[in-house]
Amino acid sequence: MMDLTFKDVVEISRAEVRGVRLAEKIQDITIDSRDVREGSLFVALPGMRTHGHHFIPQVWSRGGVALAEASFGPVLGPTLLVKSPLETLGQLTRTLIDSKHITVVGITGSVGKTSLKELTWAVLASRYKVGKSQGNYNTAIGVPLSFLRSRDNMTHFVSEMGMRALGEIRSLTKITPPDVAVITNIGPNHLESLGSMENIQRAKGEILEGLKVGGRAVLNGDDPLVRQLGQHLDGHQVLWFGYESADVVIENVRVKETGTEVTLRFRDQISILWVPWFGRQHGYTVAAAFLVGHLLGLHRDEIAGALETVDPDNGRLQRRRIGALNVLCDYYNAGPASMKMSLEVLKAQETPTRRIAVLGDMMELGNQEHWAHQEVGHFAAQMADVILAVGPRAKEIAQAANTERKGCAAWVQDLDQAKEWIKDNVQSDDVLLLKASHSMNFDDLYQELARWGGPQ
Repeated sequence: MMDLTFKDVVEISRAEVRGVRLAEKIQDITIDSRDVREGSLFVALPGMRTHGHHFIPQVWSRGGVALAEASFGPVLGPTLLVKSPLETLGQLTRTLIDSKHITVVGITGSVGKTSLKELTWAVLASRYKVGKSQGNYNTAIGVPLSFLRSRDNMTHFVSEMGMRALGEIRSLTKITPPDVAVITNIGPNHLESLGSMENIQRAKGEILEGLKVGGRAVLNGDDPLVRQLGQHLDGHQVLWFGYESADVVIENVRVKETGTEVTLRFRDQISILWVPWFGRQHGYTVAAAFLVGHLLGLHRDEIAGALETVDPDNGRLQRRRIGALNVLCDYYNAGPASMKMSLEVLKAQETPTRRIAVLGDMMELGNQEHWAHQEVGHFAAQMADVILAVGPRAKEIAQAANTERKGCAAWVQDLDQAKEWIKDNVQSDDVLLLKASHSMNFDDLYQELARWGGPQ
């Protein structure tokens, strides 16, 4: 937790004070009243169904201080009143970054930004005191909360920047202005809300607009939309990663039983790096993390050693066992690119029996929804022995797969039917991939299968 007093908050935000002991240190900052304890600062924010203001009496009863909108009342306990609690979170973060001269690495992209955040954090933490966006906290709420909860002597912060609309990443760069900005790729995720690939490109490109003076960009040279952004970036150093025409060239990626081996060429020297995560996509994330580490002063041996120590459980794709059944779980999110990456991991698994892909709906693809599911279906038929498509959109995955290889795919409407199909069809030593958009609730499917215990 950053070393802050309530007085610091008042001085930065110009809050109106009601009954707060200003000299006391803030013990925690939270937006959930259930987490409040003595000395907590509760940030009262509007939600989809209710407003944080409704929970302020509970905050007072737990010994916390409320940060509330100026219109809130009646004030019957310790409260700081401001125009916007959300803007105050951002003000606190930006002020501390500037005053402590903290180096910020900003990361965005349609696929791989959370994985890259974890790899970058691990690389930098091998030498520096580093904070990072926690979990999927990549919004105007989550980024400041992650920062303010970081260690007070932090020297570097890795800021994952997500978005659903134009202007959101621009706002995040004002809160955590990047010294180094990374774009992993630009894909059709959020096409439904943004309307066009051009708008997605503009939204992702906002991270480059927010670069500090003298800041540097690390960009995917294989992605044509990212390359367009980098080619028009004046006044900043740009370093590229990719399989061709890059500063760091990905020479080879090998998915193994316990992780992924990535061979990179940088300045005519070869580095063989290993991460305990699965997937060819980590060629890109490892290359990007390597470049960030290089830019911020680390040697290649330090980078290699740090990548080997990454927590296996922080990878998006988790390998688990349910009895005699091997399960690959990857259902945080899904688009055509990440679907293909997970299917490649499935293909690389050694098994005496079958590789079964359970694939659910991909969301927020707008007018590319139909071709995207069809494309995944054709690809899945080449990677998996058996395919189960789950959900109304995924029906096109099954249809396309059966066009590619007749009879390889089945389709069910929902999770209940998927559970019954799996119980009736899988056998010991099969490898089962569970992959879908987060809203398909495939985690519930996994939990049901775990309770079942696997084939006997």
